[in-house]
Amino acid sequence: MKDLLIIDADGHVSEPDEGIRRFLPEDMRRRPLKPADAWDRSFGGTLGKINYDPLVQLADMDLEGIDVQVIFPSSALSDNSIKETDLAVARARAYNDWLAEFCSVDPDRLKGVAIVALQDVDAAIKAVRRAIQQLGHVAVMMPTNVRDQDIGKRQFWPFYEAVQGLGVPLAVHGGIHAAERMHGRFESFIAVHTVSFPFECMTAMVGLIYGGVPEVFPKMKIAILEGCCGWIPFLMDRMDEEFEKRGQREAPLLKRKPSEYMASEQFFYGMEIDESTVPYVIQRIGADRLLYASDYPHWDTNWPHTVSTFWGREDISEVDKRQILGENPQRLYGFTAKVPAAA
Repeated sequence: MKDLLIIDADGHVSEPDEGIRRFLPEDMRRRPLKPADAWDRSFGGTLGKINYDPLVQLADMDLEGIDVQVIFPSSALSDNSIKETDLAVARARAYNDWLAEFCSVDPDRLKGVAIVALQDVDAAIKAVRRAIQQLGHVAVMMPTNVRDQDIGKRQFWPFYEAVQGLGVPLAVHGGIHAAERMHGRFESFIAVHTVSFPFECMTAMVGLIYGGVPEVFPKMKIAILEGCCGWIPFLMDRMDEEFEKRGQREAPLLKRKPSEYMASEQFFYGMEIDESTVPYVIQRIGADRLLYASDYPHWDTNWPHTVSTFWGREDISEVDKRQILGENPQRLYGFTAKVPAAA
């Protein structure tokens, strides 16, 4: 459909170590750069795709019918667990520089999301300002925790103040290395991957809301990504019940019920294209809160069939599909996409 605008609100890039090293200080270029594990995510390279070339990225978007892709990292999703603060800060800066170069091939279609090292909040504030104002990225990624710390804590509030002042969204993104204690009991990747993304997103929401972040920073849009959406109604009910009994003492900054914040215009949520609960979530919070994501090029993406699978669903109206595919991402990220190409 030529008039169907498709914006991938949560795509990814395979950032190459050698590409990142080019932007690092000389004394860091030969050292290990990131946390490592031995999980066979891609079944020996048979699932997903590794791609470092923006022209290939664009061609793959064309194959799927994606007009604009908002780009998150892959390995850098785990940088919140880096214990050496100086490495975390330098790696974030280098990644943002590399991503700006990658997106410069077609800035109308490739939109970068900056990363920051919240191991050092002051450095993160400087980094996000540089990434948005100088490099042209459209959002900043927030991990679901920082070295296993609750992101609702006041130590992160100066960063949230800076993000709100910049007028860009805070994109909270799930990941495997988010918290080892969340999934450390498991010995298989299938179990780790099943719980880590949605449970970490839920835990991040609990910390942000009970901590009062959406009340203190009401103009900061927050997206919760790659954690599914079926848990949203459950968490709304669960938090409201707890808040009713304990909120006055333990969540004193809140002026509304947690569910009211979660369903407000401040929050957006990524959904899986085949989640059976999407129609119910739409009933509870509205289709204008949901986002389409391809998860390209990761091992679990359905590329190049994500758009066709979602568009073919009969339990979601065309009006809602158009919102999710094209309108909502523009409201979240603050750009206006050009007329879509023929898909």
